[in-house]
Amino acid sequence: MSKELEKKKFFNRELSWIEFNRRVMHEAFRESYPLLERFKFLCITSSNFDEFFMVRVAGVKRTIINQAEYSCPSAISAEELLGNISKFTHEMVEEQYKYLNVQILPELKSSGINILTLNELSTADKKNAKSLFQSEIFSVMTPMKAETNKSALNFVNLHLYAAFLLKSEKGEVELAVVPVPSSLKRLVQIPGEENEQRFVLLEELIKLCANQLFPGYKVLEHASFRVTKDMDLSVDEDDDKDFLRAMREVLIHREKSFPIRLEINKESSKIRSRLVELLKISDEEVFDIDGILDLKSLFSLSFIPGYQDLKLSAWESCQPRDLLDGNDIFSVLKERDVLLHHPYEKFDPVIELIDKASTDPSIMAIKMTLYRTSGNSPVVNALLKAALNGKEVTVLVELKARFDEGQNIVWAQKLEEVGANVIYGVADLKVHCKFLMVIRKEEDKVRRYLHLGTGNYNEKTAEIYGDFGLLTSRDDMTYEACLFFNCITGYSTIPNLSMLTMAPTMLKPRLLSMIEREIDIARQGGTAEIICKSNSLADPDIIKTFYRASNAGVKIKLNIRGICMLVPGVKGQSENIEVVSVVGRYLEHSRIYYCRNNGKEEVFLASADLMARNLEKRIELMFKVPEGEHAKRVKTVLDLYFEDTLHSHELLQTGSFQRIEGDKNIASQEELYKEAKAHSKSFAGKRGELKVRKRGK
Repeated sequence: MSKELEKKKFFNRELSWIEFNRRVMHEAFRESYPLLERFKFLCITSSNFDEFFMVRVAGVKRTIINQAEYSCPSAISAEELLGNISKFTHEMVEEQYKYLNVQILPELKSSGINILTLNELSTADKKNAKSLFQSEIFSVMTPMKAETNKSALNFVNLHLYAAFLLKSEKGEVELAVVPVPSSLKRLVQIPGEENEQRFVLLEELIKLCANQLFPGYKVLEHASFRVTKDMDLSVDEDDDKDFLRAMREVLIHREKSFPIRLEINKESSKIRSRLVELLKISDEEVFDIDGILDLKSLFSLSFIPGYQDLKLSAWESCQPRDLLDGNDIFSVLKERDVLLHHPYEKFDPVIELIDKASTDPSIMAIKMTLYRTSGNSPVVNALLKAALNGKEVTVLVELKARFDEGQNIVWAQKLEEVGANVIYGVADLKVHCKFLMVIRKEEDKVRRYLHLGTGNYNEKTAEIYGDFGLLTSRDDMTYEACLFFNCITGYSTIPNLSMLTMAPTMLKPRLLSMIEREIDIARQGGTAEIICKSNSLADPDIIKTFYRASNAGVKIKLNIRGICMLVPGVKGQSENIEVVSVVGRYLEHSRIYYCRNNGKEEVFLASADLMARNLEKRIELMFKVPEGEHAKRVKTVLDLYFEDTLHSHELLQTGSFQRIEGDKNIASQEELYKEAKAHSKSFAGKRGELKVRKRGK
C-alpha cells in the first residue's frame, strides 16, 4: 500500500455514488437471475443515473460556472471531479449497453420477446406499421424546428425526441425534432408468430414514417436523443412569504435550466454536432448510446404478462408476526408494541390505523408528517376522510421533497380544502422524519397511538423498500412524540427527550457521544462494538470519530447501501472497520444503529442517514427500540446482513467493492422473507410461541 493511500481519509461522495450504481448494474450480470430480472437492473441503473446527473453533477457544474469554492473532505477540485465523473460514467454506460446488446436482447429474442430495429422489419411489417402510424399515432405528433436564429428549442428535461436532418426543395438543410409522446406506449406491438411478442420502439416508428411528418422535405438523416438539465434549484425561504407560490415557481424554472448531458444514439454524426452546438455543451457531456435510449421507460417490460420462467418468483408480503391473532389494531396496541418489517410484512396496519381513526367516534385528533406518498395515496385519502368527519387533523407536508414537490402541493391543497391544518414544512429545513400519531378518548384515559418508521408513508414503495416501523401506545414514547410534534409545528422550545432523538439539534451530538462511550469502554477493557446500517455515510465528523474508535480497539461493522466516504482497513486509521453493501431485489432503506455498550445493548431505528444534510439540515427522528423481543429481532436482522454471501460486497481501500463469497450460500433478503413466511404460516393465532430465531443457531 502506498503512502498516499495510507493518508487517504475520505472518498469523494459523487465517485462513491458511482461505485454504488456500478453494484446495481452488476446485478444485471448475475446469470443466476432470470432474464427479465437482469433487464430490470439495467433499467434501474439508467434511472439512477438520471437523478444523479440532474442533481449531483448539475451541482458540481454550477459550482464551476459560478466560480464558487468546491469543498470536499477528499480534497478533490470541482474540475477534477467533473472529469472523473465523465470518465467513469462513460465507461459504465459503455459496459451497460455492451451487455444489453450482446446478452440481454439476444436472449429476449430467443425467449420470444423481440424488440426490432428498422432494418429487421420486413416489407409486410413496415406496411402494417405505417398503417398503424397513420390511423392512431400521426395526429399526436408535433414536428418542431430545433433552432430559431441559432438558439435551441427549450427541450424538456429527460424527454425523448426523434431528430431529423431535412433538405428543403431550395436545398437548405434544417434540423427538426419530434417529441416522442409520453401518452403513447413506447413499445408498439406488431403481428408475429404464435408464442412470440414482437415490438418496435415508438421513436423508430416515427423515423419510419418521417415522410408523412415532413411533406416537401427530403429526410437525410435521423437520430434519437434526450437532454438532461439542472433540476437542483432551491426556493428562497427568506424572501418568499407565499411559500406555495415560491415552490410552483421552482418547478417552472427547472424546465428553463441549463443542460448537463446529451444522450444520442449513434445514427447521425451531423445531428450530433448540430445539437452539441445548439446546447453549448462539451464533448465530455455527450453520451453516444449504442442502442435504445432511456431504458428506464422500458422498465414495464420486466412485468410483461406470462414468461414466468424469465422472472423471479413473487414474494407476497406476509401478515406481521405481532398481529397474527387478527385483533383490532387499537386493542393490540393497548397491550403490546408492534414491530413491522417491510416489505416482508404488510404495510396494511399503518393504513388500517389511519383509516379506522378517520371514522372512529372516539378519535380526537390525528397528527402526521408527509414526505413522499403515492399518486392515489390511501394514507392521504384517510386523512381527507378524517377531516371531513370532524377530526382535528394536522399534517406537516414537506413541499421540498425533491421531484415530489408537485404531488405534495396537490395533497396539501386538498387537505386544506376539507379543513385540515396544513403546515408547509419548516424554514431552511426539510422535514424527513416519519411520524404518525392518533389521539383517542377511551374509558380509562386519553390514549396516544404512535407510528414511527424508517420509510415513507407510501404503500407502493413499502412493497419494494426494506424498512422498519414501530407501532406503540407506550406513555413514555408517545409523550415525547407529542413534545416533538409541538416543537416542529409551533413555537415550543426544543424538548429534552430520551426515547426519541431529533435532528438537527440532538441527533448528531448523541451519535457522537454514543461512539465516544464505546471508545471509553474499549480503553477500559470492556466489550465495545458498533454496528450501523445506513443508506449513506458522508458526515466527516462521524467518520473521524469512527476512526478514533477504530484506533481505540472498537470493532465497527457498517452496512452502507450507497455513498460511503469512509476509507476502511487502513492501518492506524480504520483497521477495525468493516464496510459492506447489500444489493438485492429489494432496496435496502432502513437505518439501524447499534451499540454493544459493555453488554447493555442499545438498538435504534431512524429516518436519518449518516450524512451532514440529514444530521444538520433536516428534521429527523431516531428512536430507541424498547428492550426485549423487538430489540433482539432488529439486532438479528442487522447481523444477518453481514452473513450474506450472495448479494453482499465489501468496500476496499481503493474505493471499489468486491463480492463477498462464503462456504454457505446465504442471501439475507431471501432468509428474511422465508422467516416472515414461516411465522405467518406456522404461528397464526399462537402469540405465546412467537420467537425471534437467532440466525444459524
